[in-house]
Formats: sequence, structure tokens, C-alpha cells
Amino acid sequence: MVSLARKLFTVIRVLGLPSIALLGAWVIFFPVLWIYARFFPRKSDRVLFWTNEGFRVAPSRLRCYGFCAEMKKRGADASVLSFWDHIAHYKGLPPFEISLFRRILLLFNAMMAAVHSRAGILFAQRPFYEFLPLLCLKIMYPFSLKIWTDVDDWIYEYSLGSYVNFRDTLPVHTLISEGCVVSSRHLEQEMHKHYNRVEIIPTFPDATMFQPSTDSKPGEALVVFAWTGTLFMEMNLKDVVFLIRAFELLKDDRAVLEIVGAGHFLDEAKREADKIAKHANVAFLGWREPETMPDYYAGIDVGLYPLTTHDDFSRSKSPTKLFEYMACGKPTVATDFGEAPRFVEHGVTAFIAATEEDFATCCTLLLNDPELRKRMGRNARRKIETEYNISAAASKLSEILNLRR
Repeated sequence: MVSLARKLFTVIRVLGLPSIALLGAWVIFFPVLWIYARFFPRKSDRVLFWTNEGFRVAPSRLRCYGFCAEMKKRGADASVLSFWDHIAHYKGLPPFEISLFRRILLLFNAMMAAVHSRAGILFAQRPFYEFLPLLCLKIMYPFSLKIWTDVDDWIYEYSLGSYVNFRDTLPVHTLISEGCVVSSRHLEQEMHKHYNRVEIIPTFPDATMFQPSTDSKPGEALVVFAWTGTLFMEMNLKDVVFLIRAFELLKDDRAVLEIVGAGHFLDEAKREADKIAKHANVAFLGWREPETMPDYYAGIDVGLYPLTTHDDFSRSKSPTKLFEYMACGKPTVATDFGEAPRFVEHGVTAFIAATEEDFATCCTLLLNDPELRKRMGRNARRKIETEYNISAAASKLSEILNLRR
């Protein structure tokens, strides 16, 4: 009895009385919500892309907004429901910490928006703590709503506070879902442990948005090697430091290493550059809005895609930046870990390097040979046009969702 009381006290302390009251009201009034839902029957071929993030974050932008736009071109009845953009109406990125009470309120509003959408297919991108509204929606529409889970990253350890993580909620997602769509082979292997049906769709780019530049650079211009991403995790810092060290080995002032991105580790990355780069030309350009990236890529010479942390997170990533470089007709130098080697041919569409020394050697080859850069860039673009594009991804997703159009 004492043990049970302690557990109850811990739950109350962690959740907080306002959150418990809101959850209680949700449960109490659920029968009313179930009756209300009868006024909004599902349309079997209407798709709702559900994301707890927003357009400014790559997974939502590419796998919700991108897939949705491409499927609408094909005549599909599709829309996006974004927590950040449509429920919370955040301007820019959201607060780093959001109270549990606020989360529950957002979840309820998102559930009601999904009810009003009448969608018969719900594509839940990288779901986690929103298992409660998804479960409620499935109870409301047990036969007329089909839910698909989309996992494009290693989210097993994502946690809500200190008491629940994605791994804990997997049984719920598995119970209510038709299957799981993933972006990499490693995720396919992991999700097959939980789902009967798992499909792979890499995060391919829009080949009409990311295109090669038609402008020619003067022969004496600096050769721009670019890394783009965020610096919110220590592994991102390690990738940037790896590049700085590799470029220090070049000892060639014709090359410039541009670092595009922002995050908690940006200042530390700059300090590391000051310590390491005695000969390397390193420029930190800060954050760029997603809409500006196609033009930026068109102006660089070589894309860089290092993954130096050999863990489940890096192993699970779909090499989206690699695809975007390729779409813009740029050769890429990538490390040999993760998914990148699966999609390129060494020396034809990209270079694969294992060490800082190998990386520097590949960059030197591209630095000294403009024709090699052009040839590899053309080969890379051809791959995007014929195989690795969002149109191909949307076509496969339409088949998975069994859309009639």
C-alpha cells in the first residue's frame, strides 16, 4: 500500500496537478468526443500528414510538406497538420522547453483538427508523445481511419521528461498502425522487430527546386567546399572539427571551407577553428532559411557529408544533404559510415573517404581538377533525375497507402 502511494505521489509530482486535471477531463469527456466525431466521417482517400514539428525542421518540411505537395500534384486529396505551424502558431522555432500542460493542450487541439479534417489516412511523421490523440482517433474511427507511422531518425531514446521515451510508446503505435515507413536500412531492421510491415522511403529532394547553376565562375575564384546542418548536438561539432582538420591538411589557399548552420555548439566550433586552422580558410556563415538553400548550393563547388560518430543515430540517417548536393550538380565527399555509400559510386558521383587524410586527398583531387568536378556533378544530377527524387518517393508512398489516383 505504501509502495502504491509513493508511485502515485511520484506521478502527481512529475506530471503536475494541472496536467493531471487536463488528462482527467480528456478521459471523462471522451464519450462526448466519440459522439461528436460521428458528425465527421472519414474519407478513405484523404491523407493527413501529421507532424509535431514544423516547416523549419527538415523532417517535417521534406516528409510532410514535401510529400504532400508532390502527392497533390498527382491529384491526391492531401494536407498537412503541423503542431508548430497550425496548432501553436509559433513564429520561427518554438521554445526549447514546453510545459507538459501546454503539450497536452496542443495534443487535444491537434486531435480535434484531425477529426475536422475527415482524413481516412493519417501519416504520423516521427511520432512520440502524441500517442494519446492518435490512440483516441483510432478508437473513434476503428475501421475507417488508417494510421501509418513514419520514422526517419533514431528516436528510440527521445524522452518526455524522465519517465517515458519513444521505446515505451512503441506498443501503442504498433497497435494502432497499419505499418511503419522508414528512411534507412538500419531503421528497417529495428522497426521490423515491432511492426509486421515496414517500408523504406529515403528522404529524396525535389529535383525541380534543387537544380544546377547555369552561371559560370571565373577561373581564379576560390573553390567553395560546403558543410550545412545544425550544431545542436556534440556529434555535429565532431563532424565540423573533422572537416577543419582535413582542410588543414590541404594547405591550399585556393579552397574555402564554408560552415552553414547554427546551434548550441557554434561558438565552440569557432574556437576549434581558431586553434586548428593555421593554413585552412574556414568561414562560418551562420543560419540560412530553408528557402534560400537551393540558391546557396547552386553557388558552391563541392558538398561535404561527414558522419564521424558511429552510433545508431548516424547509422539511421537518410543522407538528405548528400541528395541535395547531387541535385544541384555538385560532387560530394562523404565518409564511409551510414547510408551514403549505398547511394553513390565512388569516383563517379561522389568520393567516399574513411579518414581525415583520405578526405583531404579527395578534396585535393576536386580542387585541382575543374573538369572532374563538372563530370561528377553531371553524373550525380543524372542519378537524382532518374532515381533519387521526391517524385519517386511520392509514387512509392501512394502505392503503400493504396491510393486509387
